[in-house]
Amino acid sequence: MQKKFESNIVKNQLFSKHHSLLLAISGGIDSVVLAHLLKKGGFNFSLAHCNFKLRAKESEADEAFCKELSKKLGVTFYSKAFDVDAYCKKNKLSIQMAARELRYNWFKELIKNNNFNYLVTAHHANDVVETIFINLARGTGINGLKGIPEKTENIVRPLLHFTKEEIVVFAEKEKIAFRTDKSNLEAKYERNFLRLKIIPELKKIHPNLEQTFLNNVSNFKEEAQIVNDFLEEKRKQLLTKKGEVFVLDKILLKKEKQLKTILHYIIEPFGFNISQTIDIITNIKENGNVGKLFNSPNHTLTIDRDFIFLKPSVNFSFETLIIHSISELKKIDFIQVKDIKEFNHLTGKELVIEKEKLIFPITIRLKKNGDKFKPFGMKGFKLVSDLLKDQKLNAFEKENCKILENGNGEIVWVIGYRSDDRYKVTEPNNKLLKLSLIE
Repeated sequence: MQKKFESNIVKNQLFSKHHSLLLAISGGIDSVVLAHLLKKGGFNFSLAHCNFKLRAKESEADEAFCKELSKKLGVTFYSKAFDVDAYCKKNKLSIQMAARELRYNWFKELIKNNNFNYLVTAHHANDVVETIFINLARGTGINGLKGIPEKTENIVRPLLHFTKEEIVVFAEKEKIAFRTDKSNLEAKYERNFLRLKIIPELKKIHPNLEQTFLNNVSNFKEEAQIVNDFLEEKRKQLLTKKGEVFVLDKILLKKEKQLKTILHYIIEPFGFNISQTIDIITNIKENGNVGKLFNSPNHTLTIDRDFIFLKPSVNFSFETLIIHSISELKKIDFIQVKDIKEFNHLTGKELVIEKEKLIFPITIRLKKNGDKFKPFGMKGFKLVSDLLKDQKLNAFEKENCKILENGNGEIVWVIGYRSDDRYKVTEPNNKLLKLSLIE
């Protein structure tokens, strides 16, 4: 096993003897065997043990065992106790999920503070089988059939090619002592139920079940890569970014035959689940309400006429600015202000105004319902909302439209779109300001 272990590390470039490794050690047979394999292989590693205090004296004995093991192996030992119950209540998590979060958050701290290259865990081939069964039972796509990756970023699992049986045989042969967690013998947990009840029965029919699953995983990875490459290409075709907002072409999206798969691939990274994906598809297929909103934990999705918009849920609302002088106006970071004497053609993104017509304090604010002004070149008043509608702006652009309001309450400029005719310059003079929107 030692030879196969070291050969696999080199073959798959998992890590080298120059790297500093942090091994998650529980005291159980898997992580203890891994510690011995690393030591015999001459690798540079330390041990990290989590004491969740869920098994009273047994938990304390596990920690003491791991500490003694570190002394025998001559490696550094880290340990930390956690109040799992309190964390569960505070974050409304199961014990398993709470322990996982606490464990990996602490590992990240250790890696950062001690410059470890990799976190090493003792997942093995049986874990791969169990994970695939769990994913299938809960519902999954092809990515869920890939099992557990051997290496993800700075986490490495060098025992994935070994079965539990091989690990047990090695421990017996090398006379390696380890701790037994009796909770692993209780079938009340999903993974334990599979491990103790289901998989042993399957192995009676398929004795090489683990190896078969490892071979399947290899096939699934290749096939998943083909699918992901296709989906990534679709994402690039359909999704663009404009400032903080992501824009999804609804017209092109509706033409896709694999609409659900493609849309879910695109919006899942924004926190949307499959049921929301289905609801969104129903809306766009049935030409549902324009402006319909969907929320994930961190993003808001809005369905517009021809596009779907995604923006962070973090409040980016604009704070009203009260400006008391031209010098203050020149400090605004999204507007460029210049003194000019003459000008030719202006765009909607620009305003030229006589300085004396500005009544301070002036205000820059978001548009409000009922805002009216006289668009440049027109005699009558027009609602700002109608102007924005004529400009065919999307919901987010309308929402973020800013107004420059004079001290007398009149709108001087719908910033970036149209100035007010009441403030137009009729002849050149030496007291002009030119304001330009910076994008």
